[in-house]
Amino acid sequence: MRIALAGVVALLLAQPAPRPQFEVASVKANTHGGRTTRRIEPQGLTYLNITLGEFIQMACGLKHYQVRGDDWITTAGGNRYDIVAKAAAPASESELQQMLGPLLEDRFHLKTHRETRELPVYVLVEAKGGAKLKEGDGGEQHVAPAPGGGLRFQNYPMAAFVNMLMAMRSVGRPVIDRTGLAGRYTFTANLQDLPAGATGDDLKRAVAESDTAVFSALEDQLGLKLTPAREPIDLLIVDHADRVPTAD
Repeated sequence: MRIALAGVVALLLAQPAPRPQFEVASVKANTHGGRTTRRIEPQGLTYLNITLGEFIQMACGLKHYQVRGDDWITTAGGNRYDIVAKAAAPASESELQQMLGPLLEDRFHLKTHRETRELPVYVLVEAKGGAKLKEGDGGEQHVAPAPGGGLRFQNYPMAAFVNMLMAMRSVGRPVIDRTGLAGRYTFTANLQDLPAGATGDDLKRAVAESDTAVFSALEDQLGLKLTPAREPIDLLIVDHADRVPTAD
Protein backbone atom coordinates (compact mmCIF):
# COMPACT_ATOMS: atom_id res chain seq x y z
CA MET A 1 0.00 0.00 0.00
CA ARG A 2 2.85 2.37 0.89
CA ILE A 3 4.52 1.69 -2.46
CA ALA A 4 1.29 2.29 -4.36
CA LEU A 5 0.62 5.49 -2.43
CA ALA A 6 4.14 6.73 -3.07
CA GLY A 7 3.62 6.08 -6.78
CA VAL A 8 0.42 8.10 -6.85
CA VAL A 9 2.09 11.01 -5.05
CA ALA A 10 5.01 10.94 -7.50
CA LEU A 11 2.59 10.91 -10.43
CA LEU A 12 0.67 13.90 -9.07
CA LEU A 13 3.88 15.83 -8.46
CA ALA A 14 4.98 15.12 -12.02
CA GLN A 15 1.82 16.62 -13.51
CA PRO A 16 2.23 20.19 -14.80
CA ALA A 17 0.50 22.80 -12.68
CA PRO A 18 -2.83 23.92 -14.18
CA ARG A 19 -2.55 27.14 -16.16
CA PRO A 20 -4.37 30.06 -14.50
CA GLN A 21 -7.53 31.07 -16.36
CA PHE A 22 -10.08 33.86 -16.25
CA GLU A 23 -13.24 33.22 -14.31
CA VAL A 24 -15.40 34.95 -16.95
CA ALA A 25 -14.48 36.37 -20.34
CA SER A 26 -16.18 37.93 -23.35
CA VAL A 27 -14.39 37.54 -26.69
CA LYS A 28 -15.98 39.12 -29.74
CA ALA A 29 -15.05 40.37 -33.19
CA ASN A 30 -14.88 44.17 -33.17
CA THR A 31 -17.54 45.41 -35.61
CA HIS A 32 -17.98 49.02 -34.52
CA GLY A 33 -14.44 50.38 -34.84
CA GLY A 34 -13.97 53.18 -32.35
CA ARG A 35 -10.95 53.96 -30.26
CA THR A 36 -8.45 51.31 -29.25
CA THR A 37 -8.65 50.64 -25.51
CA ARG A 38 -5.99 48.91 -23.41
CA ARG A 39 -6.91 48.86 -19.73
CA ILE A 40 -5.67 46.52 -17.00
CA GLU A 41 -7.23 46.58 -13.53
CA PRO A 42 -6.42 44.56 -10.38
CA GLN A 43 -8.83 41.78 -11.27
CA GLY A 44 -9.29 41.96 -15.04
CA LEU A 45 -8.55 43.57 -18.37
CA THR A 46 -10.44 45.40 -21.10
CA TYR A 47 -8.84 45.42 -24.56
CA LEU A 48 -10.98 46.75 -27.41
CA ASN A 49 -10.26 47.02 -31.14
CA ILE A 50 -7.06 44.94 -30.94
CA THR A 51 -5.55 42.48 -33.44
CA LEU A 52 -5.24 38.81 -32.58
CA GLY A 53 -1.50 39.19 -33.12
CA GLU A 54 -1.26 41.71 -30.28
CA PHE A 55 -3.22 39.43 -27.95
CA ILE A 56 -0.79 36.61 -28.80
CA GLN A 57 2.15 38.92 -28.07
CA MET A 58 0.76 39.76 -24.64
CA ALA A 59 -0.06 36.14 -23.80
CA CYS A 60 3.43 34.93 -24.71
CA GLY A 61 5.50 37.98 -23.72
CA LEU A 62 6.77 38.56 -27.27
CA LYS A 63 7.57 41.51 -29.51
CA HIS A 64 5.35 42.06 -32.54
CA TYR A 65 8.04 40.88 -34.99
CA GLN A 66 8.25 37.54 -33.17
CA VAL A 67 4.69 36.53 -34.08
CA ARG A 68 4.32 35.23 -37.63
CA GLY A 69 1.04 34.30 -39.28
CA ASP A 70 -1.52 35.35 -41.88
CA ASP A 71 -1.89 39.08 -42.48
CA TRP A 72 -5.35 39.18 -40.87
CA ILE A 73 -3.65 38.10 -37.62
CA THR A 74 -0.46 40.16 -37.56
CA THR A 75 -0.97 43.40 -39.50
CA ALA A 76 -2.43 46.63 -38.11
CA GLY A 77 -5.08 46.55 -40.82
CA GLY A 78 -6.16 43.00 -39.99
CA ASN A 79 -9.17 41.69 -38.08
CA ARG A 80 -9.76 43.25 -34.67
CA TYR A 81 -11.34 41.92 -31.52
CA ASP A 82 -12.69 42.96 -28.11
CA ILE A 83 -11.78 41.02 -24.98
CA VAL A 84 -13.19 41.84 -21.55
CA ALA A 85 -12.10 39.33 -18.91
CA LYS A 86 -12.07 39.01 -15.13
CA ALA A 87 -10.06 36.76 -12.84
CA ALA A 88 -11.44 35.05 -9.74
CA ALA A 89 -9.09 37.10 -7.55
CA PRO A 90 -6.77 40.10 -7.89
CA ALA A 91 -3.78 39.33 -10.12
CA SER A 92 -0.71 41.15 -11.43
CA GLU A 93 -0.52 42.50 -14.97
CA SER A 94 1.78 39.66 -16.06
CA GLU A 95 -0.54 37.05 -14.51
CA LEU A 96 -3.55 38.52 -16.33
CA GLN A 97 -1.66 38.52 -19.61
CA GLN A 98 -0.66 34.87 -19.11
CA MET A 99 -4.33 33.99 -18.65
CA LEU A 100 -4.88 35.13 -22.24
CA GLY A 101 -3.09 32.02 -23.53
CA PRO A 102 -5.74 29.44 -22.56
CA LEU A 103 -8.48 31.91 -23.54
CA LEU A 104 -7.09 32.36 -27.07
CA GLU A 105 -6.61 28.62 -27.48
CA ASP A 106 -10.20 27.99 -26.42
CA ARG A 107 -11.99 30.73 -28.34
CA PHE A 108 -9.86 30.92 -31.51
CA HIS A 109 -8.74 27.26 -31.54
CA LEU A 110 -5.26 28.75 -31.70
CA LYS A 111 -2.41 26.40 -32.62
CA THR A 112 1.22 27.53 -32.77
CA HIS A 113 4.78 26.29 -32.78
CA ARG A 114 8.14 27.94 -32.11
CA GLU A 115 11.15 28.33 -34.39
CA THR A 116 14.46 30.16 -34.30
CA ARG A 117 15.51 31.89 -37.52
CA GLU A 118 18.45 34.12 -38.36
CA LEU A 119 16.96 37.39 -39.59
CA PRO A 120 18.22 40.81 -40.69
CA VAL A 121 17.83 43.26 -37.79
CA TYR A 122 18.96 46.67 -36.67
CA VAL A 123 20.79 46.98 -33.36
CA LEU A 124 20.13 50.26 -31.52
CA VAL A 125 23.24 51.55 -29.75
CA GLU A 126 24.56 54.84 -28.41
CA ALA A 127 26.39 56.84 -31.07
CA LYS A 128 29.81 58.38 -30.55
CA GLY A 129 29.47 61.01 -27.84
CA GLY A 130 26.59 59.21 -26.11
CA ALA A 131 22.84 59.57 -26.00
CA LYS A 132 21.26 63.04 -25.86
CA LEU A 133 18.42 62.14 -23.53
CA LYS A 134 17.16 63.61 -20.26
CA GLU A 135 15.95 61.48 -17.38
CA GLY A 136 12.17 61.63 -16.98
CA ASP A 137 10.42 62.96 -13.89
CA GLY A 138 8.66 59.71 -13.02
CA GLY A 139 5.32 60.86 -14.39
CA GLU A 140 3.05 59.30 -16.97
CA GLN A 141 4.49 57.94 -20.22
CA HIS A 142 3.27 60.20 -23.01
CA VAL A 143 4.06 61.27 -26.56
CA ALA A 144 2.53 64.24 -28.39
CA PRO A 145 3.35 66.66 -31.23
CA ALA A 146 5.95 69.22 -30.13
CA PRO A 147 5.12 72.94 -30.56
CA GLY A 148 8.09 73.51 -32.86
CA GLY A 149 7.64 70.33 -34.91
CA GLY A 150 8.38 66.67 -34.32
CA LEU A 151 7.36 64.79 -31.19
CA ARG A 152 7.79 65.34 -27.49
CA PHE A 153 8.42 62.09 -25.60
CA GLN A 154 7.86 62.16 -21.84
CA ASN A 155 9.02 59.45 -19.43
CA TYR A 156 9.59 57.16 -22.39
CA PRO A 157 11.40 53.81 -22.02
CA MET A 158 13.66 52.52 -24.78
CA ALA A 159 11.38 49.50 -25.29
CA ALA A 160 8.50 51.76 -26.35
CA PHE A 161 10.77 53.91 -28.51
CA VAL A 162 12.12 50.81 -30.26
CA ASN A 163 8.55 49.74 -31.04
CA MET A 164 7.95 53.10 -32.70
CA LEU A 165 11.12 52.75 -34.79
CA MET A 166 10.05 49.29 -35.96
CA ALA A 167 6.73 50.73 -37.14
CA MET A 168 8.52 53.01 -39.63
CA ARG A 169 8.49 51.71 -43.18
CA SER A 170 12.07 52.86 -43.76
CA VAL A 171 13.31 50.72 -40.85
CA GLY A 172 11.29 47.66 -41.83
CA ARG A 173 13.00 45.04 -39.68
CA PRO A 174 13.29 44.03 -36.00
CA VAL A 175 15.20 46.47 -33.79
CA ILE A 176 17.22 45.07 -30.88
CA ASP A 177 17.91 47.52 -28.05
CA ARG A 178 21.55 47.37 -26.95
CA THR A 179 21.82 50.92 -25.62
CA GLY A 180 21.91 49.84 -21.99
CA LEU A 181 19.54 52.73 -21.25
CA ALA A 182 17.19 51.21 -18.68
CA GLY A 183 15.41 54.34 -17.43
CA ARG A 184 12.57 56.50 -18.74
CA TYR A 185 13.55 59.58 -20.71
CA THR A 186 12.10 62.89 -21.84
CA PHE A 187 13.23 64.31 -25.20
CA THR A 188 12.07 65.95 -28.41
CA ALA A 189 12.80 64.39 -31.78
CA ASN A 190 11.76 65.14 -35.35
CA LEU A 191 12.62 61.89 -37.07
CA GLN A 192 9.84 62.15 -39.66
CA ASP A 193 10.06 65.84 -40.57
CA LEU A 194 6.78 66.68 -38.83
CA PRO A 195 5.90 70.40 -39.04
CA ALA A 196 4.66 72.52 -36.15
CA GLY A 197 0.95 71.91 -35.49
CA ALA A 198 1.05 68.34 -36.85
CA THR A 199 -1.99 66.17 -36.10
CA GLY A 200 -2.28 62.49 -35.21
CA ASP A 201 -3.14 61.73 -38.84
CA ASP A 202 0.01 63.57 -39.92
CA LEU A 203 2.04 61.33 -37.61
CA LYS A 204 0.48 58.12 -38.99
CA ARG A 205 1.18 59.29 -42.53
CA ALA A 206 4.77 60.22 -41.68
CA VAL A 207 5.43 56.81 -40.11
CA ALA A 208 4.04 55.05 -43.19
CA GLU A 209 5.98 57.23 -45.60
CA SER A 210 9.21 57.73 -43.61
CA ASP A 211 12.44 57.66 -45.61
CA THR A 212 16.05 56.84 -44.77
CA ALA A 213 16.61 60.33 -43.32
CA VAL A 214 15.43 58.84 -40.03
CA PHE A 215 18.82 57.12 -39.63
CA SER A 216 20.85 60.34 -39.70
CA ALA A 217 18.21 62.25 -37.73
CA LEU A 218 18.29 59.62 -34.99
CA GLU A 219 22.04 60.04 -34.57
CA ASP A 220 22.11 63.85 -34.90
CA GLN A 221 19.17 64.56 -32.61
CA LEU A 222 19.30 61.80 -30.01
CA GLY A 223 22.82 60.39 -30.12
CA LEU A 224 21.50 56.93 -31.03
CA LYS A 225 22.46 54.74 -33.96
CA LEU A 226 20.87 51.86 -35.88
CA THR A 227 23.46 49.31 -36.98
CA PRO A 228 22.50 46.54 -39.46
CA ALA A 229 23.17 42.96 -38.37
CA ARG A 230 21.84 39.40 -38.59
CA GLU A 231 20.78 37.64 -35.41
CA PRO A 232 18.88 34.50 -34.38
CA ILE A 233 15.32 35.47 -33.44
CA ASP A 234 12.89 33.27 -31.54
CA LEU A 235 9.57 33.23 -33.42
CA LEU A 236 6.07 31.99 -32.68
CA ILE A 237 4.42 30.66 -35.83
CA VAL A 238 0.62 30.65 -35.93
CA ASP A 239 -0.41 27.39 -37.60
CA HIS A 240 -4.15 27.90 -37.18
CA ALA A 241 -6.63 30.42 -35.76
CA ASP A 242 -10.35 30.89 -36.39
CA ARG A 243 -11.30 34.33 -37.70
CA VAL A 244 -14.57 34.16 -35.76
CA PRO A 245 -14.06 33.31 -32.07
CA THR A 246 -16.30 30.84 -30.28
CA ALA A 247 -19.39 32.60 -28.93
CA ASP A 248 -19.49 33.67 -25.27
